[in-house]
Amino acid sequence: MKRSIGLAGLFFAFLSVSAQDEGAIVKRQRIDKSAGIFLGLGPSFTFGKNIGDYKAGFNAEIGALKRVNRILSIGPSISYVSFAYDPEVTTNKSGDIYVGTGDPNNWSTKYGLNDLSYGFGYVLELKGGDLSLTSLALNIKLNFVPVKDHSIFSVYAFAKPFVTRASRKEVTGKATRYTYEIYEDNKNTSTTSDDVLHYNLQDNQLYADGYTETWGPSSYEALKKDTEVTGGIFVGPGIEFLPARKFSFYLQAAVGYTFPVTFVSTEAYDRTITSYVDPKFPMTKKGFPSLNVQVGASYNF
Repeated sequence: MKRSIGLAGLFFAFLSVSAQDEGAIVKRQRIDKSAGIFLGLGPSFTFGKNIGDYKAGFNAEIGALKRVNRILSIGPSISYVSFAYDPEVTTNKSGDIYVGTGDPNNWSTKYGLNDLSYGFGYVLELKGGDLSLTSLALNIKLNFVPVKDHSIFSVYAFAKPFVTRASRKEVTGKATRYTYEIYEDNKNTSTTSDDVLHYNLQDNQLYADGYTETWGPSSYEALKKDTEVTGGIFVGPGIEFLPARKFSFYLQAAVGYTFPVTFVSTEAYDRTITSYVDPKFPMTKKGFPSLNVQVGASYNF
């Protein structure tokens, strides 16, 4: 967050100095087409540590810009960014099991054993939790070289402070329980008297014990869909081709920071039973950094 605020501060400082350097006479100059409507599309990526169980998403933006002078343009835009939950992050491999010790099967009581304690855990298979951000932004665009009527291309920097509505879909799935170095050997299925309980085998094996727990909003409050209003800022560079023509085209990259928002992040928790039974699991609320790459076109008039 501090880095994003610092980048924004440097951007506005550079904007102020550049506007002063242009001079009063140049500021009054106008190019033939000083306004435009633009549309952009592209992929989005999360980055940083523990920023959720999400794969690459996409973004779309539509807005308008008005040239204040040959260097500075401002205008509003509406954007949509979406990230889909990635089930590959939380898989059914033993490395992703939430482990503890105890007797979750009550075998101590069932077999008359004393203080039976062994390793066990739950493997999660989740779906849902997609995160989307619908934002209203103020675009501030600064051309490094003044745009002229016959410019072929223009390199620029921009800042987009925004207010956003963050929506998260509900999370559902199941948890399969595994026991560690213990299993029930049903050699004689006609009676349970011959069943043998094996434990402390020291074979480093996990055994599914037949218990599956269904996950859903009806059971866990944290899994319900949610909507929050927050804000943030995007900053970055871009290049525009034929900036003063009727139609222009651009390519840009935006590094963004969204103020704390709630999203799915199993990596924010230790893989223990304590985490598994945490009423907030698997949600976390924190700042959400992302990168948007965008190609687009503008109709200028």
